[in-house]
Order: sequence, then structure tokens, then C-alpha cells
Amino acid sequence: MSSKTETLKKGDWIVHLYYGIGQITGTETKKIGGEKEQYYRVRTKNSTYYVPVSNAINDRIRPLSSEYKLRRAKQILRETPQEFPENHNERRRFLNETTSDRSIYNTAQLIRDLVHRKHQHGLNDFEQKTLDSTEELFILEWSIIQEISEAEAQEKLEKIIEETNE
Repeated sequence: MSSKTETLKKGDWIVHLYYGIGQITGTETKKIGGEKEQYYRVRTKNSTYYVPVSNAINDRIRPLSSEYKLRRAKQILRETPQEFPENHNERRRFLNETTSDRSIYNTAQLIRDLVHRKHQHGLNDFEQKTLDSTEELFILEWSIIQEISEAEAQEKLEKIIEETNE
């Protein structure tokens, strides 16, 4: 994720490490700890959260990916999958580290590799939940970038996965 300074505005989409994809719906001044500060109000499917204007782009937040990055991510989905560690504790640690960077490239790699593992060895509950949440994030970002429905983005993702795993 980027640490560069970037100005955001109402209507911009962002990706938060924990909350997922949300759209900035405005700004509000909030008084926290006796200090007044300006915050972006961000709306997701299920919640609203606030991000300090002074630190909007940080290790947990990034702007929505570009069309170019989406195309590259779709290429990554078609590349040869990488194997996960055999030890389940090492796999869990690896997945936790990998999901801490919600870049669209890492998201595509994770989907590709987890789908491959699912076909080869099956997934435990943690791995399946990780795959489900990662696919959900990827599909939502894809649908927003290309201005298509989530169902259409999901169909396109499933087609790429099917072609790759034939």
C-alpha cells in the first residue's frame, strides 16, 4: 500500500485493509481527545467509517486500482500458481502476511493460488474464508473500475479461473 500524500475528494473510492472498499461521501470535523480534526466519511456496503484527512493514504488505505492495474491483475490470475507451505501453521502465517497488503496484484495472486490449492488438496476453514473474502474484494473492485455489476465481474472471474484450471 502506498504512503504517498494524495488528495481525496467526495465520490472517490478507496480500499481499506480491514473495511474493504468504500466511497468517500463527504468530510466532517470531529473533536477527539480535545482536538478538532477533519475526517473523510467513507461508506461501505455495511458500515461507515472515518479517515483523518491528514493521513488518508497510509499503510491500511489505498485508492482504487486503475484499469491498467486491473488488466495486469487478470493476467496474474492466468499465471502458473505457486504452492503454499505444507505445514498448516506456516500456511496460516503466510496468508495473514499476504492479506495485510490488499494490493490488487496480491489479491489476484492469492485467489489464483488458493483456487489451485483447493483443486489439489482442498482448503481448511480459514483458507476458504480467506479465499471468499479475497474474491469478494476483487469482484467489487473490478465492478467499480469497469462500471459493471458485481454479478458480471464474478462471472468474468469464474471464467478466468475455469480456463486456468482446465
